[in-house]
Amino acid sequence: MRRGRCAALAACLILAIAAPQGAAQAQAVDELYASGVRARQAQHFDEAADLLRRSLALKPDNADALVQLGFAELGRYNLPAAREAFSKALSLAPTYRDASFGMAEVEFRSGNLDAALPLAEEVSRAEPGNADASTLVANMRKAQRAGSNKAKPATARKKPRPPRPDPVAGLMEEGRRSRAAGQLPEAEKAYRRALRLAPKNTDILVAIGFVAGSQQKFDEAGQFFDQALAIRPRLLDARLGKVRLAIWQGDVPRARTMIDDVLGTAPDNVEAIALDARISLLEQDYTRAEQSFQRVLAVDPHNAEALVGIGDLRRARGDDGAAREAYRQALAIEPGSADIAQRLAAPPPRKWRLDLGREVSDLTDGLGDWTDSSAGLAYRLSPRTMISGRTRLATRFGHTDVQIEGRIDQAFSPAFSAYALAAATSDADFLARYSIGAGASWQAVAPAKAFGPLSLNIDARYDNFVNADVTTISPWVQAYVLDGRLGLSARWVHAQDDIGTRADGYVLRADLAVTPHFNVFGGYADAPEISDGTLVPTRTVFGGISWDVSDPLTLRASIAHEERPAFDRDMFDLGLTARF
Repeated sequence: MRRGRCAALAACLILAIAAPQGAAQAQAVDELYASGVRARQAQHFDEAADLLRRSLALKPDNADALVQLGFAELGRYNLPAAREAFSKALSLAPTYRDASFGMAEVEFRSGNLDAALPLAEEVSRAEPGNADASTLVANMRKAQRAGSNKAKPATARKKPRPPRPDPVAGLMEEGRRSRAAGQLPEAEKAYRRALRLAPKNTDILVAIGFVAGSQQKFDEAGQFFDQALAIRPRLLDARLGKVRLAIWQGDVPRARTMIDDVLGTAPDNVEAIALDARISLLEQDYTRAEQSFQRVLAVDPHNAEALVGIGDLRRARGDDGAAREAYRQALAIEPGSADIAQRLAAPPPRKWRLDLGREVSDLTDGLGDWTDSSAGLAYRLSPRTMISGRTRLATRFGHTDVQIEGRIDQAFSPAFSAYALAAATSDADFLARYSIGAGASWQAVAPAKAFGPLSLNIDARYDNFVNADVTTISPWVQAYVLDGRLGLSARWVHAQDDIGTRADGYVLRADLAVTPHFNVFGGYADAPEISDGTLVPTRTVFGGISWDVSDPLTLRASIAHEERPAFDRDMFDLGLTARF
């Protein structure tokens, strides 16, 4: 008896646990189906197809959802997909009249009049009040008579020529196939041909916008989305397209504003939630990003975009192994995705960085040479935090100083970061006995088209020498143009010692990415230099190169000519950075 009671209790517990989960899934299916029907009725066919397919992923034998999906695909001129949906519905419910009517539409648009007419007539007979079925039958008979009138009299009469297939539907299908295969120029050509035939078709305008944006034709993509919105001001697909465009352009604040607006009117739209997660990830709001990605996966466990997002989130948090597991799950769903394969092929993040440098200065007037060598090692504690140490060995006029420095860099957000450092020199002859410094950087303007980002920066340092104390404050601005290939910076330098001596100056610099792996820089400075605790006015012309030999190795070289009141010096510097 006791054993029976235990079994009954266990069964009750299992049912109690399973019932809410089943109810939640049923609710998700109903919500997706209802949203899909509303989107189809509003002629938002892309959105409707997406919602209905997600509903079917949870309940594949839902004949109503299959019929609605078929009509959504008809609206998108995707005849093969519509035929498949209606066929599945009829296999589940052979007498489903709406499915038969939809199949009749597919056959008629495909030019199969002989197959379409019996289906439409069957629906019309079963539902005499169905005006759509009656109209379809009338159109088919009209097409049949037109074909008969054109036929030549002969003993063996030819069958009437069926109506020509819809050219727009064929071009849209051609564009979809090319886009899925990664052939974006071919997809764009097909969509543009379709647009010439149907210039007010918003589905075509949105499709071209996505393809143009994927090819980094951002201005054109925005124009296509705007044209679609001019026809249907609240078209969800076009609004989401503009959100993606802002993400592609790196304008995260604009993307956030637009996705919040979309979520205000479509809070349960899966694509909008996924984009909210992606934007949160760019904002480094990892908690919100994870919550949004999980919301998507709760509705559609096979959503590859959300799985990729989870992988990116884990990688941003420094867990590369868990990130790769998410990428593998996404690749199993979309085996041909080059984007996912590229993420998997990326090497694990390198947390260590080694910097080596050697500078030799040739002084005029027979004053000999100065040397300055350094070795630094940095370790990334987390995606936002890096600690580093550096040793510097300098020689001047027969004296040698060894300085040790420690530094920590912290990113507080994608737009704001700061650092702090401390350095000390044992038995200092000309370097500072000890130094402390700090700085910050704020990205005031996000990248936009060919311009940006623009950042405002400041560095401050206090140096204690044997005979003097010097404080230096240096605010500077940096901006990028030419799609980020050319960087321009201007720095103001203000220095003051402990007896009130002041000196001001400036540094101008330009950095140009000649290729993705080869950079050049150059500039001019008219600014004070601290030499043995003394503020020395200098004028300097400098330039150099850096070359990414491989992903983990970068080589550097630079030259400079400096003019001082007492002498001139020419500086030659070689260095490398290795990541591991």
